[in-house]
Amino acid sequence: GNSSGVAAVINLMKAADLDVHFACVWALPQRSDRKCGAYQEDGKWSFFDPPTQTGSDHKADVIKQIVADPKAWFPQLGGSSQTSRLISRLSTLRLEQVVLVDDQRANFQSETGAQLLRYVKVARYDAEYRDFGLLKDMGGIGAHDDADYDSLKRFIEDPWMCKDTFMVRCQEREFPGNKARHPVSLVVFDFDETLTLATFMPEDKRFSNVIGETSVSGEWTKASLIEYNFETPWVEGSRVEKMQHMLQALIAPDDGVAAVQGCLPPKLLDWFRSTPAKYAKDMSKKRTLAVLTRHEHGVVAVYNMLKLAGLAEYFSAIWTFPARKSVPNGLYKEGKHWKSFSPPIDAVHAHKADVLHAVAQKPSDWFPQLKSPDGDSHCPGLDGLRLEGIVLVDDDRANFRSNSEGQAKVLRYCKVARYDENYRDCGALNQMGGIGAHSDADYETLKAFVERPWDYPYESAEANAAQPGLERFPTLTFPSGDREGAEALLRERTAVEEPEPPKMPRVRKSTRADLGSLLPVDIST
Repeated sequence: GNSSGVAAVINLMKAADLDVHFACVWALPQRSDRKCGAYQEDGKWSFFDPPTQTGSDHKADVIKQIVADPKAWFPQLGGSSQTSRLISRLSTLRLEQVVLVDDQRANFQSETGAQLLRYVKVARYDAEYRDFGLLKDMGGIGAHDDADYDSLKRFIEDPWMCKDTFMVRCQEREFPGNKARHPVSLVVFDFDETLTLATFMPEDKRFSNVIGETSVSGEWTKASLIEYNFETPWVEGSRVEKMQHMLQALIAPDDGVAAVQGCLPPKLLDWFRSTPAKYAKDMSKKRTLAVLTRHEHGVVAVYNMLKLAGLAEYFSAIWTFPARKSVPNGLYKEGKHWKSFSPPIDAVHAHKADVLHAVAQKPSDWFPQLKSPDGDSHCPGLDGLRLEGIVLVDDDRANFRSNSEGQAKVLRYCKVARYDENYRDCGALNQMGGIGAHSDADYETLKAFVERPWDYPYESAEANAAQPGLERFPTLTFPSGDREGAEALLRERTAVEEPEPPKMPRVRKSTRADLGSLLPVDIST
C-alpha cells in the first residue's frame, strides 16, 4: 500500500538502480485518478490497470487473484519480448511458488481466510533517524544486519528448510549504568495474547464485577474458558501447568548462585557458593509479578480469569488502563485476599512505558502492600526499585516505547510472538499470541532473560557504529531555516502507516451469527 502511487514507487527504485530487477509493480488500494499497475518489458516501463477492483485489496487475497489469472497481472505474458520469455513460467503459477516479503504481519492472512504459504517478515523498529528525529515503524531488509540478505536468498532457494517459529524475543536496551548489571525485581505481564492465547470472556456481569467470582453460565463452562484462553493446541502438555511452573520460578529462583552470578566479584561469588544451599537460596533476589493491561471488561474480569486458571496467586497486583471512572483500575493481594484500589493511572500518560516509569518512581502507589510494616514480604524486591529492575512481557512492540513527548522507554522487555491462525471452532483469528503457544522454549528463554538480562543486549545504532568495518551513511544536512529538502524526504505518515486491523471478535462459531451489530467498546469511562 502506498498512496503516492505506482509511478512514485518506480521513480524511487530508479533512483537507487533497483527497478531493473522487477517485472511488475502494483499499488493498493485501487484509485480512479491514476493507474495502479506498471510492468517492465525489455527495459521500458508501461502503466496499466490490474484487476484490483474485482476482490478484496488485502495482499493475501490479491496474491490469490494473481495465481488464479497471472496474465491479468503480468501483461508481458504471452508476448514475444525477452521479458515475456523470462517470466513465461508464471503462466502456471501456484500459491506455494509465491513468497511475500513484507514488514506487516497482518498482510500474510486476510479476514476472508486467504493465507500466504511462504513469506518473509521484515523487522520493524523505532529509531532516531538522520536529521528527522524519532521515526516509528521503520523497517528495511538489511537495515540492521547484513545477514538478512543471505537469509532471504536461502529461504527462496529452500523454503521447506525454514519452518515458521513463533517464539519470544527478549532484549535489554543500553542505558546509563547498564554495566552494573542491576538485577530484575519486578516482572510485569500483559494479559491479552500474552498470558492468554486469545481472550474469551463470559457475558455474566458478576464475572466482571465481583472479585473471586468464577461461576459461569451460557455457552461457557469453566473448563472451556480455561481451554480457549490458556491451553494451546500446537504444543503437547498443559500450558497452564507450564505457566505455573514458570511464574513460580520467576518469583523465587531455585538456584541462589544463578540469581547473583555476574553481579558479584569473583571472591565474593566464591564465598556465596560456599554458603549452605538454604542460606544461598534465602539470599537470592526474590521478585514480584504484576499485570498491566488494557482490557474492556476491567480489572476484576482479568483477575477472575487468572484465578479460574490457577494463575492469580503468582501476582501481587493487577492494573488496567486507561483510567475508568465507574470501576476500579487496580487490585492488589494482601496475604491470600485481593482488594480493589485506585492506582494513579489518571496522573500518567496512557502508555505502558510511562506507567512503568511511574511505578519505578513510587512503587507504594501501585503496590499498597508496601505501606504495611511487613510490605517487603508481600512484594519482595521492590525496596529501592529502579526502572532497569523492571521487565515488561508483552505481545505489542509499540508498548516498549511511549508516544508521549518524553518518549519513555522500557529498558528490559520480552516480545511475545503474534500470529494469525484458525483457532479451534472460532475460524480465523488475527493477532493471537501467548507465551509458549508454539514452543516450550519460551518458558526457559523468559526465565533466563530475567536472571541475566545483560546477556540479551539491544543492538542499537550506537553499538553498531562502534563495530569496525561497518559502513556508515552520512547525516543529511539542510541549510539553516530551510526545511523544504527535509520535508520532501520525510515520510507522509498518513500515507504509509498500515495499522493492524482490529482484532476479530473472540467468539465461537455458534455465536458469530449474532455479531452483525457489534460496536467498538468504549473503555475510557
